[in-house]
Amino acid sequence: TGYGGGYSTGPTPWSYDGNGHGTHVAGTIAVAAVEICVDVGANIINMSLGGGGFSQTECNTYERIFKENDALAITAAGNLGNTAYSYPASYEYVMSVAATDVNNQIASFSQHNNQVDIAAPGKYILSTSPSNVSSTMYRELSGTSMATPHVSGVAALVWSRDTTKSAAEIRRALEESAEDLGDPGRDNYYGNGLVRADRANALLDSGFTLHPTSAPTLDSCTDDPIGWYDIDGEDYNCEWYATGTACEQYGNGFENFGTIANEACCAC
Repeated sequence: TGYGGGYSTGPTPWSYDGNGHGTHVAGTIAVAAVEICVDVGANIINMSLGGGGFSQTECNTYERIFKENDALAITAAGNLGNTAYSYPASYEYVMSVAATDVNNQIASFSQHNNQVDIAAPGKYILSTSPSNVSSTMYRELSGTSMATPHVSGVAALVWSRDTTKSAAEIRRALEESAEDLGDPGRDNYYGNGLVRADRANALLDSGFTLHPTSAPTLDSCTDDPIGWYDIDGEDYNCEWYATGTACEQYGNGFENFGTIANEACCAC
């Protein structure tokens, strides 16, 4: 990497990024690869990778490709089994995928936080393998990396049925049609639930579309209840929902005080 500071030599494994420099560089490379995917016309970008920390530049890039290039990035939530944020999965405009087992229980290694969008099978997944790794050319692996392509595949299937839909509409369709698991409604382990191709297709067949949002007007609309915020805390209030496409993405979940953002906030 050309980096000569701490952890560049010593007894720690080469794969251990104790300083964070390598992870930061890898994040930049990943963004560059995403840009190439978009340039050649990709609408769904599967990323079974992650780590590092938040980067505003990267965040802006994923927002741009989602809004302007109509590309949906779907990424592994991470395998640390804790509440840490993994990137790019935890950027707002990227779908973060958790892993479940054969019993639809969350995998012990699956990271869980308020950025998890959806869950998919990710434990002991049988798939193809190089002959030098497995003589049968198949093997089982576990991880949120294995869960992510399930969601990407469903997204591709659903989008192929109606290519006039936007990335935002496909994301919402996957989230709203997911099979609720864990605590009722969205939770930090399963997100909106288990991805379901059949239910997502049925939702699109029903004429599903995003509801247009309107800017709040003080003379005709008041947040009800005034001072409302969602279940994740006071930072996620009606002012937060008024930014970007927050209403479209999250306004039907995160119920608090008996209501959701799309009902409580004028901005939605």
